[in-house]
Amino acid sequence: MTTTHPFDSAAAVLRRALVLGALVALVIAVVYAVVGVVVAGAPGLVSGLVGSAFALLFLGVTAISLLVAGRFQGLGTNAFFAALLAGWLVKFVVFLVAMLALRDQPWVVPGMLFAAIVTTVLASLVVDAVVVSRARIPVGTR
Repeated sequence: MTTTHPFDSAAAVLRRALVLGALVALVIAVVYAVVGVVVAGAPGLVSGLVGSAFALLFLGVTAISLLVAGRFQGLGTNAFFAALLAGWLVKFVVFLVAMLALRDQPWVVPGMLFAAIVTTVLASLVVDAVVVSRARIPVGTR
């Protein structure tokens, strides 16, 4: 008797990565909120929360751009990569504008904001690696 295991679609893998990434970002936000209050008071709290939310937002944009780019696969490889690149370009421009707007705010503790962003990004990379490594995606040969 043989058992067949269904394969995961790319969309299912990305959704799983988004959900787990959101949970990890939530845990990191709570940790940085507590550390921020202890280290720098209310500005530390806000900086930790903003950093965690900011990183999660941009990681979500990447996953969403991959899902949207997947819709363009029928149009060819160039359309897929153009959609993906457009998502990354928008993310980069918004990141620069947001960082320039936040740098002079009195309620921002730069070290706390930076640490929260870096921690969330690194943790979400680990989540992505775990989700993809456990995904059942067929690999075809030609």
